[in-house]
Amino acid sequence: MFRSIKRHRVLRQVANLAAQKQHSEAIALLMSENVKIPCFEFERVLIGLRYDAFFASSHSPSATPWPPAANDQFATSLGIPEVSPEQLNADAVRSAVIHRGSLIVRGLFNENETSLLRDSIDRAYADHDQTLAGSTKTSRWFTPFVPTPHEGVNTTIKRDWFRDSGAELAADSPRGLFNIISCFQNHKIIDLVAEYLEERPALSVRKTSLRRVRHDQTETGWHQDGSFLGQGIRSLNVWVALTDCGVDASSMEMVPRRLHEIVATGTAGALMTWTVSPYVVNEAAKDTPPVHLQFKAGDAILFDEMNLHRTSSSPNFTKDRYAIEAWFFAPSCYPLDQLPLMV
Repeated sequence: MFRSIKRHRVLRQVANLAAQKQHSEAIALLMSENVKIPCFEFERVLIGLRYDAFFASSHSPSATPWPPAANDQFATSLGIPEVSPEQLNADAVRSAVIHRGSLIVRGLFNENETSLLRDSIDRAYADHDQTLAGSTKTSRWFTPFVPTPHEGVNTTIKRDWFRDSGAELAADSPRGLFNIISCFQNHKIIDLVAEYLEERPALSVRKTSLRRVRHDQTETGWHQDGSFLGQGIRSLNVWVALTDCGVDASSMEMVPRRLHEIVATGTAGALMTWTVSPYVVNEAAKDTPPVHLQFKAGDAILFDEMNLHRTSSSPNFTKDRYAIEAWFFAPSCYPLDQLPLMV
């Protein structure tokens, strides 16, 4: 009874704050209360608050030209630069992404965090499976997010496509998204991204996901996310391995250099109209051929929309790969069809 009374009191406070357009305060309150007493209703409301928060505020762009100027801190390094969590800061990210295309952070998440997020993925998949089988029961692990319509925003979500590619949308898993954001907050990743983008960031509903890629997944295509996100954006993807990958489980192949333009898609040899052919990849890579990445559980890689990469596949893989992917954008130049969630 006490918990029920407190839950309703907190939700009234949140509604009052949102009515006054104090969404940041409402989000902070619910995050704090959900740590004390985890509650499905808190987690579900949080997602809607994050979405509404974007449209309730104006977003002023930074005056800094983009991409920003950055010293090459890794000029003597070969391949993709690597840092420890203690060495991770916005300057290191800026230097690596602008000059080398990406930055690897070894051991960003600890064993407890990777275990928590792997469990989140399995639970989200299991409850989605129940929904596909006809269950109408709501769940903290899978409840499809229904975005409020806004003029000029495509709110249709093709969940089958994401599932077929080995992903559950984090916004469809209230507890899963709460766990992801909590882990990021543990390591001040959101503050880091805000400093890098020079704005408090917004996640993407369509591109923030709980990923479980099967070991027998067929070949996937090379791509730059910028080819379908549009121009004039500011982004940073934080991809975290939750299992070891690259030896007996799928990883990523990546061009270890900064590209300054979107390369041609759909040319001869490309798997699909939106992917890049191996010939174009080799031409873009020049003297830095693509590398096959290996990660331990908890390792992360950060890159933006210009990065050229693909999910690796091999008949020798025997284990499924678990990972999370979180795309952050500067709100002042957000591609609205990606459906924003303020963090």
